Amino acid sequence: MPLSPTCIVMEHFITPTHDMYLAEYTPEPYACVSEVSAPTLTCMPEAGITPANLKPLHGPWPNNAVCSFIQNNCGEELSPLFAGQLYHSRSVLFLPGYFDELEHRYPTEFVGIFEAFAEPWHEEATSAICHTLRRINEDRARTVGGHVYMQGIVETMVAELACSCAAHKQARQAAGTRVSITIAEEATAMIERALDKGRHVGINEVAERLYTSRSKLCATFKAQTGESLGAYIRRRRMERAQDLLADSALTIAQVAERLGYPQQAAFTQAYKQYTGTTPTTWRSQHI
Repeated sequence: MPLSPTCIVMEHFITPTHDMYLAEYTPEPYACVSEVSAPTLTCMPEAGITPANLKPLHGPWPNNAVCSFIQNNCGEELSPLFAGQLYHSRSVLFLPGYFDELEHRYPTEFVGIFEAFAEPWHEEATSAICHTLRRINEDRARTVGGHVYMQGIVETMVAELACSCAAHKQARQAAGTRVSITIAEEATAMIERALDKGRHVGINEVAERLYTSRSKLCATFKAQTGESLGAYIRRRRMERAQDLLADSALTIAQVAERLGYPQQAAFTQAYKQYTGTTPTTWRSQHI
């Protein structure tokens, strides 16, 4: 039953009286959700179909399962059918244009839904698919209002799939944001503790102690704080240096030691490079 130029609902029952091949022609890629019998499921790979999201069912045909897939193999495919086996399927097929039209009408809401048919669905999406396929009924489709009825249940399913995808995408983004914030906060705390102990900590050490890669740590820290991790370490080290230099009881050598510099000369060079003045000059101007 065509619901539109880009969507069709169909059901077939085939029980061959002898072994045979079923020839099917696919003019262009399509996405599909389908309830299939065990023999149908077995022959799907022969037709170039890789079913995803397999969910066994218990109903009129105990060995039935629900799945979704994208058929990308265009052209003719031959599937072997064996005598006495029931090849049953109840399916909703979508061309890419179906989702293009929805995206045109509802911008951003249906992005990536076509491709999702080849990926695992979450539980609520699988439930919506099963519920829709069980409501497809030839007798009901042939009665008054049948086309509107079928169109309604299919559109409801698509809306639920889009909602599920969006909700879990937001959840993944939120989880990623929480993880990123945690990494940035832990890196900051680690650097402050190192400064308190008078030792220098480098990016590699921070990454290793946070069980992450250097590249991920740097990218995450910059995204969360707006400052590169290397710049943050240098800035905080120099700010701590100024706090210590403000204490006239400490010599320049002692300040250098408390900041983890191996020699006073190394501290003086780093400080002048960062501030444009030497520690001695800064101290004379501020104390």
